[in-house]
This record gives sequence, C-alpha cells and structure tokens, in this order.
Amino acid sequence: MMTRITNATIRVGEEISMGNYLEQALTTLIQESRNWGSASRGLELFHAARDMLQNFYHVDSGYFVYKKQVVVESDADKRFQIYAPWGMPSECQDVLFEHVLGQLKVPSDPAQLATEKWVSVDEADTWLQSLWRRWGISTGGTWVLTIGSFPVGMAVFHRRNPHVDDTMVMRLIVRQISLVMEMLRYRRQAEEVSQRDPLTGIYNRRGATMRIQTLLALRESGAGDWIFAIFDLNDFKAINDRLGHPQGDGVLMEVARILSSHFREGDICGRWGGDEFVIMFRSPPHLVPSIIERVKSKVKGELKGVSLSAGWAVWGKEGTTLEEIYRAADKRLYQDKRQADKTRYIHGEGMNGEQSTGGHRGNGATGSNTR
Repeated sequence: MMTRITNATIRVGEEISMGNYLEQALTTLIQESRNWGSASRGLELFHAARDMLQNFYHVDSGYFVYKKQVVVESDADKRFQIYAPWGMPSECQDVLFEHVLGQLKVPSDPAQLATEKWVSVDEADTWLQSLWRRWGISTGGTWVLTIGSFPVGMAVFHRRNPHVDDTMVMRLIVRQISLVMEMLRYRRQAEEVSQRDPLTGIYNRRGATMRIQTLLALRESGAGDWIFAIFDLNDFKAINDRLGHPQGDGVLMEVARILSSHFREGDICGRWGGDEFVIMFRSPPHLVPSIIERVKSKVKGELKGVSLSAGWAVWGKEGTTLEEIYRAADKRLYQDKRQADKTRYIHGEGMNGEQSTGGHRGNGATGSNTR
C-alpha cells in the first residue's frame, strides 16, 4: 500500500520524530520514482516529479529550469527554459520567470542561483520577497539539476505553510530526478549513435527519416517550402572496381562532407544507402535548380573523376508523405542520371569502354541499397 505523507505528518508541532518522517518520505520517493525511468522525454519526468511533490510532499508551487537537448534544434532550444510550472498566479509567474531566465543568460550557470536549502521569505532575495508575499509563500528553495557533475538546470519549490526542515529530502528528490535525466541523456545518445552512418558520420536512413518526420511535424505554416533532394554518385561501381573499395569509401566520405558543409545548420543530411544521399532543406522552389547545380559542381571540382546526379521535390506540393516525395524526387533523379549517362557517352567517359548503367535502382523510400 502506498505510503502517503499527510499534513499531520509533516506540519510543525505534531508529535512525530524526524526519523519517522524521513522513513516515510524516503519510502514514498522510492515507490513514486520507480516508473520515472519509463519516461521518454525530460518533460514527462518533470510532470511526474511535480505530481509527486504536490501530492505527497505538500510543495504548493514550483517549476523546473532546463536547457534541453533536441534533435532539430532552434535558437530557443539553446537557452534555458521553464518546464512544468504549477501553483503560481500568472501575474507573479511571468515576472518571476523573466527575472530567472534573465539571470541565466550571463553567466549561464544555474549553480550560482541555487540555495540548496529552504529559505524563509525574510531570507529571500529582495526582488523575490514582494512576489512571495503577494501569493502567500512562506518558504522556498532552489536545487541544482545535474548530469554527472555538470549543472544543467534547477528545481525550484515553494510552500505556503511552515513545515519541518526537510532539505535533505528535497535534495534526494532532486538527485533522483537528476539520475533519471542522466539515464535519459545516455539513452538518447545511444539512439543517436544508432541513427548515424558509421562510415560518413552523417545520418543513416533511419536517422534521416526520423528527423525529417520530426521537422515536418514542427514546421511553421507559411515559413517557406521544404525541399527533399536525392544525390546519387554516377558510376560508383566503376570507381570501386577501378580503385578498390577503400578508395570508394573515401569518395563516399568526401561527398558526405561536401553535402553537409554546403547546407545550413538545421537542414538534414543523410546517407540513404549505398551511394545515395538525401538532403532536406528550406528554399524557394525557383532557386532549387541552381542550388542543386552548385552542389554538383562543387563535388565535380573537388573530387577528380566523381560526379553526382540529383533529383528533388517540394514537400506538400509534390507529395505529403515520405514515400510520395521520394518518388517525385526519384523521377527527377532518373532523368538527370540519364542525361549524365548520355553526356559521358558522348565524351567517351565510360569505364573500360562499357556503356554506363545509369538506370536508377528504383529502391524507393523503404527499400535498400547495396554497394
């Protein structure tokens, strides 16, 4: 049966030993935090911790401050933000959050703002005292959230009524939150590794697909067109046959480097499989042909004997699913590859007198490529 810490248990003046209180508090923490590890995101963890603090520890209001780690990062994601606030009047909350986040800009070290204990309203910073008194807060405290030994945020708690000094319990609660955050970070890092191509370091098909889907789910309406482009190496089999697979791997690595460096931060670059790469980037459609040609020219100019064919499509106009948009881009890729084959044949650039086999593999968005 769940142990609940009642008001009678923790209010000052009741005849209960600190030892009994700590036993109940720690038992509740163990029972309530058992399922925290099943959280898939930090926000889920913060919500679970918030509910526990409200329901069992009589923390009347509070919030978490954290600089999150995300797959598709925006400027806002690079700053500390407030998560899972509860119990505060909106007019006080807005002023409080603005001040706290302002303090975390320079320097951005949450440890410098932490009290690591409960402080009374009279002990609080001057700017806080008026806010606390306006919404009836008698005591509050700030504890640092860490991953390893590195501060990554804060947990801020308030109480309206005096309680026993359970600073140690709050410290243990925040430490438990930090441990689960660290586990989530390691899980995310392992997931990130599984989504990277080990040869080139860019996203593999799985990683690129997940990020494209995430990006499109978060995209802002009217913020511009997203372009899905496919780049395919011409006569890559001949490169491997002539120079050997280690040299072919080097070509793939260099092409990945050129592609990823040509596009902006926030665009998605992945190796779809074999000698095929995909890019998801934002651009007005009328500029896409020139962007594609610049990439192809850069590869041809930097890598002797290496050239790319490419195809592209506008998301939302030529398809609304990955399968549809891939198919539309693949049609342009096929046309471009046929033109490249024709050009090489005219100029006598085929390998060993053989006609290029430029017909596209037609692997589709869910198929597989092999070198």
